[in-house]
Amino acid sequence: MRVDAVIIGGGVTGLGIARDLAQRGLRVALFERRDIASGTTGRSHGLLHSGARYVVRDPVSASECAKENRVLRRIAPHVIEETGGMFVAVEEDDLDYERKFLEGCKRASVRVEELSVRESRKIEPYLNPSAYTVFLVDDAVVDPFRLAIANFLAAKEHNAEIYTYEPVRLIVHEGTVVGVETVNTKQKIYSDVVINATGPWADFICRQAGLEIGVKPNKGTLVVTGKRVVNTVLNRLRPPSDGDIIVPHQTTMILGTTSTYIKDPDEVMPTIEEVNLILRECGKMLPCLRELRVIRAFSGARPLLEGTSGREAGRTFTVVDHEKQGVEGLVTVTGGKLTTYRLMAERTSDLVCRKLGVRATCRTSKEELPKIPVRTCKERYEASLLEAKWEKEVVCECELVTRREVEESFKVLGAKTLEDIKRRTRAGMGECQGQFCAYKVADIMVELGTSFHDALRSLNEFLRNQWKTEQILEGTQRAQLEFFKAMYKLVGGLE
Repeated sequence: MRVDAVIIGGGVTGLGIARDLAQRGLRVALFERRDIASGTTGRSHGLLHSGARYVVRDPVSASECAKENRVLRRIAPHVIEETGGMFVAVEEDDLDYERKFLEGCKRASVRVEELSVRESRKIEPYLNPSAYTVFLVDDAVVDPFRLAIANFLAAKEHNAEIYTYEPVRLIVHEGTVVGVETVNTKQKIYSDVVINATGPWADFICRQAGLEIGVKPNKGTLVVTGKRVVNTVLNRLRPPSDGDIIVPHQTTMILGTTSTYIKDPDEVMPTIEEVNLILRECGKMLPCLRELRVIRAFSGARPLLEGTSGREAGRTFTVVDHEKQGVEGLVTVTGGKLTTYRLMAERTSDLVCRKLGVRATCRTSKEELPKIPVRTCKERYEASLLEAKWEKEVVCECELVTRREVEESFKVLGAKTLEDIKRRTRAGMGECQGQFCAYKVADIMVELGTSFHDALRSLNEFLRNQWKTEQILEGTQRAQLEFFKAMYKLVGGLE
């Protein structure tokens, strides 16, 4: 098999590159060792940055985020919730940071508006009454899974070939990367250029060609509450630090985050200490957090490029042509933010086209991403009021996911496992964390042709992943989980 470009990495950046290059007429093949958006993309808090978070310490990233924020609102409105964002100072915060913040917003062209505490509490009644300064910014919430799926569909529309659960290794011949070989089937795919879009795993790929670019994986932990009590993104008005953001996300809120350098981006698990720290710090903006139920915690790995600590490191990105290091045929893109994925893809695609002598220009900032055949929970709720057959179709009662959406995910959106279904539909992301819907999805898998053995194995893996962070649960919530584990073991024979 031969193509113009091979992309390694099925996060939103890799998929964005596949979309961009395929639109420019190149033959593209993308390989992801797991599922799309199963790495860093799917382990983010889903903030569409206004740029305000970085205006003091990282003005380049702030400017990039501000510009791409406006682009994504234009090309992907169906995966964005227009929440707005607030930067909130509480009693212990540094007054001098307010001045630096406003000066930075002006330099980076980040829109900011001061609100009185009374006005802000009309918008968010649960906001800490001791807040003394509040600024409104253009933050929003983007669903990272839906954004990735939209790019997946756009790339496929332009004939890009996308392979999931297909790990690959570089083929290097006389100092030139000439393609990749699949690890499982030993199929060789030759190409003019290979693009390493693996984020925090970038150095793992580069080492196969005898290279290193110095990516430092950085772990961030996030906490999910079962209820959503704010409709605006809340940020602490202070230098970036642990536990300084609350993101309303569909039926839940995501609280974060932490920053710890790690050696292996595959080894990321939240600790009870991190969860308690996040709850304590976020609770200074939203005191009612102590009354809400925590349903999950998860960790992801950021690909940081520089700095002595995770908070000081820049959040911009880099695109590297390894020809300058003596290895032809390999390009790496890493760093950046979810908000800047499209710009990262454009810069990478521009470089690839220059190398290949292709003159086509980027169109991704102008053409809207395709609609997705699964709905948000709000859209499902509104539909349920109109559709008489709704109750018979519901598979996941927490998120109102329908059977049709599960089937579409398998047939159209490339899902292969229960975990894949969760990423595409949110089945299993609600209050019960999949305890009442997982076996229903497994049953649909069998009806669609999956063997009983494979469906049972997928169910087992799904439940294991759901229960990985049981150490963060306490009291009756922990007892409830133990009940579900016993139920699945006794009734389903699952360990």
